[in-house]
Amino acid sequence: MSEQENSILTLIELLKRNSLLTTTTDDIKNEDDDDAECIRKLTKNRYKLIYSMCQATKVMDYLESVGVIPRSVCSRILHQYPVPEDRKRELINFVLSRGKHAFKPLIEALYLAGNQHLVQLLDENFLLSNLRQQLDAEYHFPTLVGGQPTVPTSIEDQQLRHMDTNIESIDNKISVDDLNNLEVTKFEDEVPMGFEVQLLTADLIEQYPQLDPTKRSNKCYRMLSKPRGYCLLINNVDAFKTMEVRQGSDVDASKLKSLFEQLGFIVLPRRNLTYTEMINVIENFANLIEEKKESCDCSIVIILSHGGNGTIYAVDELALNVDEHIISVFDDHLIGKPKLFIIQACRGSQCNNRSLSTGSNNIWSSDSITNENPRTIVDSGGHRSTMVPIRSDMAIWYSTVKDYVSWRSPDDGSIFIQSLITVFARTAWYYDLARMVTCVNRTMDEKFAAHESTPFQTPCFECHLRHDLYFNPGCCNENR
Repeated sequence: MSEQENSILTLIELLKRNSLLTTTTDDIKNEDDDDAECIRKLTKNRYKLIYSMCQATKVMDYLESVGVIPRSVCSRILHQYPVPEDRKRELINFVLSRGKHAFKPLIEALYLAGNQHLVQLLDENFLLSNLRQQLDAEYHFPTLVGGQPTVPTSIEDQQLRHMDTNIESIDNKISVDDLNNLEVTKFEDEVPMGFEVQLLTADLIEQYPQLDPTKRSNKCYRMLSKPRGYCLLINNVDAFKTMEVRQGSDVDASKLKSLFEQLGFIVLPRRNLTYTEMINVIENFANLIEEKKESCDCSIVIILSHGGNGTIYAVDELALNVDEHIISVFDDHLIGKPKLFIIQACRGSQCNNRSLSTGSNNIWSSDSITNENPRTIVDSGGHRSTMVPIRSDMAIWYSTVKDYVSWRSPDDGSIFIQSLITVFARTAWYYDLARMVTCVNRTMDEKFAAHESTPFQTPCFECHLRHDLYFNPGCCNENR
């Protein structure tokens, strides 16, 4: 081979190497760019991912099934982080550490768990992609309705337009009595941190057509908006001047926030408010729901604090009158739509004792400003003119009857709130509010009966609703 030929071959080899090097460099650069873009999207939407992701356990299960998260990491997150927001925060941190390799599976997991709003934020084209259709086929989700992507846990708009048959005319597959006897009506075990609400899915509606919210609208409040409504959650815990710290109340607040977010509400938590702050926050919330009355179907106010007879205490230990400063503020707001008030606080200092037995350990604390039993902790710590009757479309749910204390566990939260959360999470898909109230009463009675020396506690439900109130978790119709 001539010297000239050798030179040409050498040049060709050199060009090949340069080309390979350039290609490799470009590939690395592209990978870095992909990683950076995934991290940017996750970081930008971090808050929404943490505070609006539902079914986080399902998301982790899917990521584990496709090899993104090791089982040991899933177990660690589930056991080390009992608070739902902390659990989701750690999940996002892990996904961020895996970059683009975990980004696409995360979107798939979010979609399968019903978080379409988050999927849209991370990949606006996903819902129209072939991959989404493959997931639908593999996991037996409904396909397109009217050319639009479906939401597995929602009632479709197309269905809503055509479902005008009266509930009485349907040949139901199962009777209401059968529903009442389902296993989910057992509440011995409270739902843990990170619990998931049973949704009223399309499959359940197909199985139990009498549960279709579109076919009982004449008898019930409409509860299909997205969001369902707004929920104000005031939690006064540990900034009191002389009153005791309300240990366990943060457990209540965290699980309540998770419950009502899964029920479709936008939850607005507030912690350790003074008298003036509570007045302002409640009035501002009333104005908010009035502004949003066309786009939401319900409002909820939850207050966890020390209390007395007809009063709730702020952290500066000034008392708000429940009727004047809280309930009456909403008399002329969100007219014709349900307004639910949940108050965990004492309403006096009396104990609902069943016997004079002594010498036993009392595991409950109470929300009263006085403490007559050294083994317990106690949580006692003008009207507007309207065009409708006062209290119309309201339900006020007190943790205890007038003049009596309300009990709370420093470790597990209050027995009333924990019972409420458990009943709602397991039965809101087929029970109305009145039936769930009965379940909470029965559950609390059974729990207190298990501790012979512990005084009873009976919640008080004041109902001014004009229709049945079903929460219809998972069902929505965004077209108003």
